Amino acid sequence: MSKQKELLTLHGQLLAGDTRAASKIVELVIASLVAIVKRDIAGLHDHQDVEEACFDALFKYLAAPKNYNPQLAELTTYLAAIAKGKAMTLRRSQARRTKHEGTYSAIENSSDDPLAAIDDEDSMIRQIDWERFGDQLVKDPGDAVIVNLIKVGASSVPVVAQALGLAADESGLEEAGRRLERIRGRARRFGEGTKA
Repeated sequence: MSKQKELLTLHGQLLAGDTRAASKIVELVIASLVAIVKRDIAGLHDHQDVEEACFDALFKYLAAPKNYNPQLAELTTYLAAIAKGKAMTLRRSQARRTKHEGTYSAIENSSDDPLAAIDDEDSMIRQIDWERFGDQLVKDPGDAVIVNLIKVGASSVPVVAQALGLAADESGLEEAGRRLERIRGRARRFGEGTKA
């Protein structure tokens, strides 16, 4: 019996409620799926990512085998299309994360970045008369947390994001960076003798 015929038979058994057919389908197609995804989707971080995409495709199929139409494609082709879609999504996510981590790594290590120029601004903030100007520097919820982090020298973007309860993803870190720079801007204006 050819592999395709065997898969069609197992697909029919799966539709009829035979749960053993699921494991047999996985055994028959997993190696082929992994090879197809590795060949067609370059740039994933490691072999486990390829396997994850393939198993996700199999789980999707096994959860709703009725969605597969044998008249349109072979089962391996159908599963490969799903796995490649999941692998491409994972690759895009990894690329965004790598770019994002590189950007924030550069910010953390840059000596000419305004967020990295902590010493002068921290000393400005420590010299602020909190009784007189504290309400003007702390205007929004979370501002006091950021100021306190700056005062103790722990005001990196990831630390601020965590302290504010923001997600450690791209949008959370961007929001933390914006809020941190807003406080630093107010501190600079106080340091220059202007009202924030």
